[in-house]
Amino acid sequence: MTVAKKVSVIGAGAIGAMFGGLIKHHQPETEVVLIARGDHGREMQQRGIVSLRGSWGQRDVPITASSDPAAVAGSDLILFTVKTQDTVATATQFADWIGDAIVVSLQNGINQHLLAPIVREENLLVGMTATNMSIDQPGVVTCNRSGVSVIGPASKRVTGATLDLANRTLAASQLPIEISDRILGAQYNKLLLNTMGYASVLSATDFLREGILDRDWRNQVALPILDEGLRVLAAANRSIERVGGMSDVFRFRRMLRTFNLPGFQVLVRNVLRGPLRLPSLKYSVYQDLMRNRPTEIDYVNGEVVRLANECHIDAPLNAEVVRLVHELESVDDVTFFSRREITERFRTVAGC
Repeated sequence: MTVAKKVSVIGAGAIGAMFGGLIKHHQPETEVVLIARGDHGREMQQRGIVSLRGSWGQRDVPITASSDPAAVAGSDLILFTVKTQDTVATATQFADWIGDAIVVSLQNGINQHLLAPIVREENLLVGMTATNMSIDQPGVVTCNRSGVSVIGPASKRVTGATLDLANRTLAASQLPIEISDRILGAQYNKLLLNTMGYASVLSATDFLREGILDRDWRNQVALPILDEGLRVLAAANRSIERVGGMSDVFRFRRMLRTFNLPGFQVLVRNVLRGPLRLPSLKYSVYQDLMRNRPTEIDYVNGEVVRLANECHIDAPLNAEVVRLVHELESVDDVTFFSRREITERFRTVAGC
């Protein structure tokens, strides 16, 4: 399988380091450069290794890590995985070194309009990923959930050959990759899933094991936030592209409603008590709050609020998530709300 000869990852946090490391592991002849900052970046530079954990166990992959923008020069493909709020500043910083490289953005939120003025139109691809990765310690990245990643052209000027090379290169990671010519709809699909996940962060709630399986949280927080988001996107004439498995927001909503049926309550209780181990999802907002860093909340729940304002309608639940996350951002020692407090707050907001 022909893949890019040199792959660079700008913003090699959890997702970027995992993709880059797995590509290097499965295609050792490919030159892979991870651009990372902070303790995580320094650890990879000092050791020359990124440690990847997942269903495969642990792999210590020899890697080139750097903080120098010049290190990406000559790349055939650049995976852009910086925090959405850092998109313009970082892309501008690296613009002279990106050159003719294909740029694939795998970020939360909607970001093509931010990259389009900086990256060549014919080389820009964007996407979403339903994988869930976390940095457990500097230099160590864990794949908590291996979901599908979907990429597609940001404009009609992207050729089939460009899209094919990006697809084959990312697929070399052996993480599931799909192509979509309606990528904006796939991004909004992921965004709506994240609006619920980011709400779970407010109470440091495990989204799967403590959130959606809890009847009150499911019905007072998750489903209302999702329904509000769907209503806003419909009003804004934003279509949603379906994706595979439970990464699809419509399948996910149907599952949540099914959990409310009488016969399924016993099943839910058995799951909670039984040996079935659901993956623990660690959202970037939670990790940023724990590190006293700005979060991406304005580009996820905040995107729903922005669209609602454009349509002259309200999105009070997503606005409340944004407000409360910013409240947590404003303190040095984060104390999360209780799950019951969040449930009551959103019950009250929904009743307004």
